[in-house]
Order: sequence, then C-alpha cells, then structure tokens
Amino acid sequence: MSRLHIADTGLFVAMGQPSNSRYKAVRRFARRNDVTFVLPERVYEELTVDDPDVEAPPIDAAIDEGWATVAAPLEFSEPVVSRVMDGVQRYIANADDRPADEVERADAALAALAAQHLSAGSAAEVYIYTTDIAAGEGAETVLASEGDGDSVTFVNGFRFIEDLVAGDS
Repeated sequence: MSRLHIADTGLFVAMGQPSNSRYKAVRRFARRNDVTFVLPERVYEELTVDDPDVEAPPIDAAIDEGWATVAAPLEFSEPVVSRVMDGVQRYIANADDRPADEVERADAALAALAAQHLSAGSAAEVYIYTTDIAAGEGAETVLASEGDGDSVTFVNGFRFIEDLVAGDS
C-alpha cells in the first residue's frame, strides 16, 4: 500500500535549522521509516523566499539529503483537484472568518495534492503534516466529501515534532 507524506511550510519552519534537535528528530524519523516528505510547489515557494533579512528554513538541505522533495505541478485540469482546492479554501475562510480569496493557496494545495494522488491511484494513504489546524481539518473534511475520508490523516505538525523530540530524550 503506497503512502504519501505531504508537508506544509509550518512543519519546516517549526523544525528550524539542521543543527536544531527538532530538525534532526524529523530527519531521523524520515530515514528510519523510509519517508519522503512531499511539498506542493506553492509550499516550496513559501520556504525559499529570496529576502536577505529572512533566514529561510533549510528545505534545500532536506531535499539534498533525500527526505524531502517538491511535487510535480498540480493538475488543475482534473476536476477533483480544483474542487478540493476550492473546498479547502472555503473551509479555512469559514474557520478563520475571512474571505476565501485571502486564504493562502499553499494551505489548500496540501489537500489538492492529496486528491491528485488518490484519484490517480498513486497513493492509497495520505498523511498531511501541517501546523495550521484549519488547513488540516479542512483537508480531512473536504477529502472525506470526495470519498477519501478513510485514506487521509491530518498530522498536527507541532505535536508531531514534539513527540519525536520527546521520544529522543
């Protein structure tokens, strides 16, 4: 059974630099469990801000080390991808009481990537690691409405990292 592990910006921000114990714990988890975290393009773009005043999380180090990768572009021509993207944006907008067009598209891209892989049959189980509760719950809710509820698990990124670090102690 193929599993897809999708990560958001917040997970990599929370991990910090490669010298950080949180980063090391996630890297160990990925290597021990043969996990490669897949990032939608929009997430990668958020993590690679070209601003000298911002210390960007070391996503490129994780990619070079082989435990993270950037997904191929989303196939918006597939109706399920567009439906899920729109549905998650609406869910987050309602949860945060703001207009849907102000919701980060990277948050909705997590669920859209999951939908794309589930509908293509390239994944049977999807784990979405995000520090954004509304994005995680929205992904689970919208994907369940598409019939994929049993195949998708929202993993709270902060709790995931805390549990890994505590387990290393």
